[in-house]
Amino acid sequence: MSKWSIETLSAACAALVLIMLGWLAGVAWAELGAWEHAGLALLLLAAGSTALWLMHKLRTHLASTRQQLDASATRYRDLAETAQDGMWQTDAQGTILHINQRLCDILGMPAEDLLGHKMSEYHDEATLQRLCPLRRAAEQSCMGELRFLHGDGTERWVMLSGRRLYDRQGRLTGALVLISDITEHALALAHAELESRVALRTAQLQDVNARLSAEVAMRAQTEAALARSEERLQDIISMMPLSLFLKDAESRVVLMNQACEQQWGVRHQDIADGRDLLHFPHDQNAGFQAADRQAFASRQVVIREELIWNAQLQENRLVQTHKKPVFDADGRPQMIIAMAIDITDSKRNEENLQRSLAQLRELSDHQQTIKEEERRRIALDIHDDLGQNLMVLRIDVSLLHARTAAAHPRLHRHAQRVLDTIDATIRSVRSIINDLHPSTLELGLVPAAEWLIRQMEGRGAIRYRLHIASDAPDLGLDQRQTSAIFRVLQESLSNIVRHAQASEVDVALAQDAQAIVLRISDNGIGMQPGDHGKQAAFGLKSIRERVHALGGELRIDSQAGQGTALAIRLPQASPGHSQGMSAEKLAKTVAN
Repeated sequence: MSKWSIETLSAACAALVLIMLGWLAGVAWAELGAWEHAGLALLLLAAGSTALWLMHKLRTHLASTRQQLDASATRYRDLAETAQDGMWQTDAQGTILHINQRLCDILGMPAEDLLGHKMSEYHDEATLQRLCPLRRAAEQSCMGELRFLHGDGTERWVMLSGRRLYDRQGRLTGALVLISDITEHALALAHAELESRVALRTAQLQDVNARLSAEVAMRAQTEAALARSEERLQDIISMMPLSLFLKDAESRVVLMNQACEQQWGVRHQDIADGRDLLHFPHDQNAGFQAADRQAFASRQVVIREELIWNAQLQENRLVQTHKKPVFDADGRPQMIIAMAIDITDSKRNEENLQRSLAQLRELSDHQQTIKEEERRRIALDIHDDLGQNLMVLRIDVSLLHARTAAAHPRLHRHAQRVLDTIDATIRSVRSIINDLHPSTLELGLVPAAEWLIRQMEGRGAIRYRLHIASDAPDLGLDQRQTSAIFRVLQESLSNIVRHAQASEVDVALAQDAQAIVLRISDNGIGMQPGDHGKQAAFGLKSIRERVHALGGELRIDSQAGQGTALAIRLPQASPGHSQGMSAEKLAKTVAN
């Protein structure tokens, strides 16, 4: 409030008090007496004097307060003018009310261009939100760096800080802001940063230059090494014993080594530029191109056997080709790297070996057949001759033994010993006959298998179970197949007794329209390494050869501690099947 308004208010208050007192006195004057009139006059006089004295005191206090405010304002202006920081004060609407000279110097603008103006006239909204206290409702103060254009057009930097101002009732009256010129410091920092960046960039460029020089040198060395490597590769390719050749995406031969030229019987220059289509037969060319397309389509190595015409030998050679497709960076077919192995001789040797093996199996089968027939003949001879002689001898000794019972006790005892010996001999002869050729084989495979199981049970503590899924005793087998399957069963059970350490054995014999299936399983220790395993392996080899000679299959499933299972599948004999190898075929086989 100004000086004039305070004095006017004081005088108005005093006059108002006097008027009210006079009005009250006038109202009460007519109702009072003389003495009361005198008292009221004195009272009014005292009240007026008191009002004048209070007004004087109020004017004196106001004058003192005004002097203090003037002194404070003077000190504030002195401080503002002598401060190194520029400052300004705004009202609640942001209008600049007071500034100091330092602010004008920092901004490069006269005071009249600032007073009465608002900060929004000089800064954008984002800057005001960041630095203006009046625009930051959540905070009472602000601080930050501000970049602006000086009056001379140069770019400057200042450090700005400010806070809001409030009256005693807490109402917002404005804001006070201080700024410090940090342009030189900012320039120094910018210069130092620029120098640091220049030094760093220079070091980076030097490092890159050094690396580039090293890479150039390394590339030169690599190119030289690559050239030497290509020369060595060409030498290696040319000296490779395997046939190697390259084809382009159109299946044209672009490279051949010396081994390939020898394998094909032609030089590379003679079939280059697509002339290989004239060298090979049409069907071979079609097969080569189909294999190349297959390699490109599968993107994998393709291995197949192909016939290749050899011009020097004037024959087709069987080769095994390995074709590896190669693609460019875009995934398009580029070339095929191929290697060919001549397997003509190995195939011929394999076929000869297979023929020899088949002949050996036929010889072995014929030998087994002859052996079985010989055993059968010997068993029949022993049974017919030796058996009958022993039976006649036993009858004669029995008669002698009966007649000497009373007259010749000593001879009687001797005859009894002879009878015991003859009985033991008869049992031995029967055992030999059964070992050579059991008589039950004449009845068929099923009775023979049952007899063998009973014989095996009588020789040890192993429990045997026989399962037969057929009503026919001979299962529709001829004498040769019956003897072979019986011997396989006999050999398998003997191996189990000798090596398996089993307590139970299951034998299953089944028949279908195409084959006879024999399965033998035990609960023993399985196939073991060592001498016992080798002995069992020899027995299995004998069984396998006998089965293969009959055209059958053998499968073995053995696990340590869980027993062994042996499965045999033999095809049914055709009605016209030969019972053995003819003498003419045998002589021819031996001659070969």
